[in-house]
Formats: sequence, structure tokens, C-alpha cells
Amino acid sequence: MNRLITILSCLLLLTCQQSKNDKSKINAEMVSQEAQNTEIPNVDNAQDTLINTNHYLIIGNKSAEIKIIDESEEATYPDYNFLNSYGHDVIIGKDTDQVEIYRKYSPQTTFEDFPAEIYHGPLADPDFSTNPEAKQFISRIKEACANGINFAGHYTMVIWGCGTSCQTGVLVDRKTGKIFDGLITSLGSEFKKESNMIIKNFGAIDTSKNLIEVCAYCEVTQDIWTGSGFKPIE
Repeated sequence: MNRLITILSCLLLLTCQQSKNDKSKINAEMVSQEAQNTEIPNVDNAQDTLINTNHYLIIGNKSAEIKIIDESEEATYPDYNFLNSYGHDVIIGKDTDQVEIYRKYSPQTTFEDFPAEIYHGPLADPDFSTNPEAKQFISRIKEACANGINFAGHYTMVIWGCGTSCQTGVLVDRKTGKIFDGLITSLGSEFKKESNMIIKNFGAIDTSKNLIEVCAYCEVTQDIWTGSGFKPIE
């Protein structure tokens, strides 16, 4: 009897070992098959810093060839593809499947460099005879003027949307009531009542990184209100 029990135990042990070996073989085959099905990244297409200057940061596939040229030079590079532009700069390239173009935001001037004296006298109502077309937005303009001065010492800046990525508006001189046109942006603006300066397309700036992702309508400019229109700061 003891001998029979010993024989049965050995057979059971051999059966369990075979089952374990079979499972190990199956798992090994599955791992091998998964490895075959996994796509190996192409090292040549890995993202890399292509250009990092005082003005631009460009990231893309390592095989890309990028140039930043003046707009007047574009015709001299017929073999390059147009990627984007910013101001008078044109970014062109070859083999540019994945390229991200950023302009570094490093302004040389601040709102404090262009101070405006705050007017404390009686506020004139908007005079629509000075700009008859502004009557189309009479309610909006009157509502904004009720909130007082918000720009350049004695003006009320009134802004409304004019479509996708488009804002326009008027300035009302609160000393005289005269209404001025001339404001148009794509991505909003930043301004203060104690300054004559405005930052157009302020919304394009990633303020946490001071980067502007370049696009067709993302150019950020700093302008000065002259009393009759906006003038870019050189």
C-alpha cells in the first residue's frame, strides 16, 4: 500500500511539473508575439530642439532642416517649404513632419514706460456725430462708458467680437466725447488706464513660459496711443 501511494504521488508531481512547463512555454510565446507586434520608434523622427536663439525656439524631428529668413529672401530658397511667419521673419524648412515653432516673448518696454495722467474731471458722453458708424453699437458703447475710464488716462476702450479670432472696437475720449476707430486684434489685448501702451494679441502669450506659438494671426505687438491712432513701438 505504501509503495502504491508513493507511485501515485510521483505521477501527480510529474503531471503538475509538465503543466507548469506548458504554461511557461505558452507565456513565453505570448511575450515573444507581443514583442513582434510592438512598433519600435524611429530614432530619426524623435523630437529634438532644432533652433534655440534669443527670439525663437523650434522643436521637431531631428531630420528636419529649418531656416529663419527675412521675407525679402524667401524667393532665394525655392527648395524649402513655407512653414510660418512672424513679423518680417519667415520660417522655412525641409522634412518637417512634426515641427513646433515658438517666438520668445521678451519685451523691451513696459506699461510704466508710457505713463498717462489720469483725468478726474466730468466725463463726456460718447458723441456719435463724430463717428456715425459707431451707432451700430450704441448700446454696447454706452454700457462700457458707464464704467468710466480704462485706457490712456482719459479714454474708454470698448471691445467686441467680429468673428472667429477677431476683436474690434472704439475708443471714446471722455474729455470731449469723440469716438475713434482703429482697434483690431485676433487674440485679445492688455491695457491699463494709467498707460498709453497696449499689448495686442496678448492671448497668444503663454505667460508661464513667455512663449508665443507662432500662427498666422498670433503676432504680439506693443502699440502706443498717440491721441488719434495706434503706433507700433519700434
